[in-house]
Amino acid sequence: MSFRNVSLTEKMERAVAGIQDIIGHTFSDPALVWEAVCAAGSFTSGGDRTFPDGNKRLAVLGDTVLQLALAEDWYGGRDTREIFTGIRKDVGSNFNLNIVGNTAKIAGFVNLSPGQRTISPHTMAATVEAILGAVYLDSQDMTAVKAAMQKLGLTPSSA
Repeated sequence: MSFRNVSLTEKMERAVAGIQDIIGHTFSDPALVWEAVCAAGSFTSGGDRTFPDGNKRLAVLGDTVLQLALAEDWYGGRDTREIFTGIRKDVGSNFNLNIVGNTAKIAGFVNLSPGQRTISPHTMAATVEAILGAVYLDSQDMTAVKAAMQKLGLTPSSA
């Protein structure tokens, strides 16, 4: 899917619908989805907010939420801290997040900065993290985050 030659509103609507479909979460604040798919340098706005840093702020939050989701699941089991460290590094690595994002076909919804022509692995990883951050902010519910992770295949076995 290409976003060339379509209005910003149409881009936003397609991105929101597409990401909601991929992760199985319906957002009460669609501007969060739009922020999540706006690569750094793609200064834009959504609703009454602007995000001059693209999805970077949401990606920081999403990285933390991802780590929390993994830690909550690990805590209830019997695995050692060393095993958890490995899970956290494998699942949360930019390498794995890039694979997960590409497998889920998120690339078709990323709003690139004006100078970008392709989505780098780092940009895809940040977008996946930002989507998880957006789910958390929208739902305030780790169960919703874990459900989105499951839909993305973002589990210890995916790494």
